[in-house]
Amino acid sequence: MENHPKTDSSKEYKLLHLEKKSWLHRLTKKLILKILSKLSPNKSLSYKNKIIAIRVKIIKEFLPILKSIFLKFKYPAYFRLPSQHIRTIHALLKFLKILEKKKIDFFLVDGSLLGAIRQESFAGRPHDVDLGIKQDQIPKLLDSIPLLVSHGSPYVKARPAAGDKMQKLQIILEGILIDVEFFRKQKIEGVEMWEGQTYDKSRTDTNRFPIEDLENLKPVKAYGKTFMSPSNPERYLEKRFGKNWREPDKEQFLWNKRI
Repeated sequence: MENHPKTDSSKEYKLLHLEKKSWLHRLTKKLILKILSKLSPNKSLSYKNKIIAIRVKIIKEFLPILKSIFLKFKYPAYFRLPSQHIRTIHALLKFLKILEKKKIDFFLVDGSLLGAIRQESFAGRPHDVDLGIKQDQIPKLLDSIPLLVSHGSPYVKARPAAGDKMQKLQIILEGILIDVEFFRKQKIEGVEMWEGQTYDKSRTDTNRFPIEDLENLKPVKAYGKTFMSPSNPERYLEKRFGKNWREPDKEQFLWNKRI
């Protein structure tokens, strides 16, 4: 079982897929608890809680460390990457490889774009990847959900839960959250623009692109790989993160300090 990263409030999302625990997992758990209850009937609840705590610790701490060690040998060029960075870039590369034949035009946004433009690596200690797609690409992504599930994605959610157009899809892959935001053409004060999620009113102004910015995506580098970006990322990043977006607010891993 993967350790699912924290996502937005479940009440605001519609669950599209959640992996069920296998029959072997359920049977093993049941047998262990039954044996413990026979050995010490008065402590069966205590044993159960301890087993849960140990399992959570293994999933959250031990397994990611093992995975990172494995990935360092799989990607020799990434051997010096911090654990969370190598797991995140691996998840993104796998995600894009799975969907390669679908020809979906993903581009970096938000913190992933910030890190790529500023230092050619994702910002902070990344636990997710921020991507965007235009409205004509949405059906292709939604049709690809079974494909992602068949490649090990245990969890897929859509936002909002009901009553409006879908604005975002969240996919867990390799224990990393892939956050895909949908951009649609809207008339804003008489000017046609691309607009992303609108349920969060605090960021509506910072989540718009001139039409040409998403019609003419440009390549950017992160971890030595090429990804796509809006054609004027600096303008977007200044709106999104402020005039000091070029200066990290804390120590960052720099693949290549560009600015």
